[in-house]
Order: sequence, then C-alpha cells, then structure tokens
Amino acid sequence: MKPFLLLFSAFVILLSFSNCANGKQLQEKAPKAVKQPYYTSWTGGVKAAGSGFNLFIPVEETASIIMDTVYFRGKKGILERDPSNEHLYVARFKIGATEHDRDFVMHEDPKKEYGNQIPVVKEKIPFELAEGEAVVRYTENGKAKYFRLTGIQKREAAEVKVKNPENIQH
Repeated sequence: MKPFLLLFSAFVILLSFSNCANGKQLQEKAPKAVKQPYYTSWTGGVKAAGSGFNLFIPVEETASIIMDTVYFRGKKGILERDPSNEHLYVARFKIGATEHDRDFVMHEDPKKEYGNQIPVVKEKIPFELAEGEAVVRYTENGKAKYFRLTGIQKREAAEVKVKNPENIQH
C-alpha cells in the first residue's frame, strides 16, 4: 500500500506542475503606449502575386515594450518595426493560392510526382478572436505577455509610390 500511495502522490505533484506553464496570461486591455491599430489590404498585379493585408500598430515615442508576434484574422504574423517610422509596428500577411489552384501530378510512378509541392498546413491560433480583434505577444522587462486589441478598422491603402515610372508600359 505504501508504494501505491507514494506513486499516487508523485503523480499528483507532477500533474500540478505541468499545468503551470501552459496558460497564456491574456490582458484584455493594451498597454497605454499602444495607439489605435488599423489594417490595409493589397492585391498583386499578376495572378501568381497573390493578395494579403498589412496590420499597423502605432506606439508612443516613450514605449518600453517590444512587440514580436500578432494573431489577426485567423493568422499568425511577425511584427517588425517600420524602417521609415520606428514608432510603428507592421505585420504582413499574404493570402496565397489555395490547394485547388495548384497543379498536382498524380502518377503510378512516384518519380513522376517529384515536383509536387507539400500542402501547407494551416496553423490553429490559440485564441478566439472576433472580427476586428487581434492578440499581440510582447516583451516587457524580459517577460513575455499577451494583450488583446479591439476595434481594428480597415483603411484605404496609401498612394502607391513607383520607384521608376518610366519603365511602366501600358
């Protein structure tokens, strides 16, 4: 009976420790340094270019947080500082071709199927998000934290800047 009691106690202790690190502490309000986020959509000029959207998160000049990941519209994105504005974080999301748009070679000889691309598995995000909501992972004082952004509005894309307009042919 004594070994069973000892084994059961060890199992309960291990089980209690295993759940400590799994929970993500989600703050419902963004830190004060974060301003109102917005997103814009874009479409490539040719069929293979695809389309997508960019999420912009402005922060105050005195912000001490470092944002690195965002979950938005069912996708996970990497947040980077905009090179032209260090107080603006940008996440770029590309919506590629679907599985039905791809050409697959199905043949009894496996060598003929060599050029087929591996199907992309959609990553399930760990948060339930409503329309216009996002969750951001950030680091503050060396500790990873999460907060929810709400009320994200779509804005029209700014005027496209062409680097070399004389190369464009209509």
